[in-house]
Amino acid sequence: MCSDNTEPSIYKILFFREKDISGFDVNMGCPKEFSIKGGMGAALLKQPEKVKDILINLASNLSIPVTCKIRLLPTIEETIGLANIIQSCGVAAVAVHGRTKEERPQHPNNNEAIKKVSEALAIPVIAKYTP
Repeated sequence: MCSDNTEPSIYKILFFREKDISGFDVNMGCPKEFSIKGGMGAALLKQPEKVKDILINLASNLSIPVTCKIRLLPTIEETIGLANIIQSCGVAAVAVHGRTKEERPQHPNNNEAIKKVSEALAIPVIAKYTP
């Protein structure tokens, strides 16, 4: 489901189908132009209030685990701050892609940053790596 839409109709569809899936992951890390222009994917990284709205609604209304994938922000402090916001929404885990939205596979994965996020959170942190 690709949407930045927080309208109830999107959630109604998902809530109706939740019995068919074992978990739901929100991808807030996609750096593709169509996602960014549409306010989806990595565009959400700079909209913490919208992130909270989406994740709280999903986590509090679904009976299945909700997870979220993010990319690194310009600083580790910003990344940890966003990860703490995400954790506070009741998600089961967060996946952290080891690059910023501007970086591509030719850039090294920042495993140290993922480790710092993991150390700052109480929920599981999944290291996302794309060679």
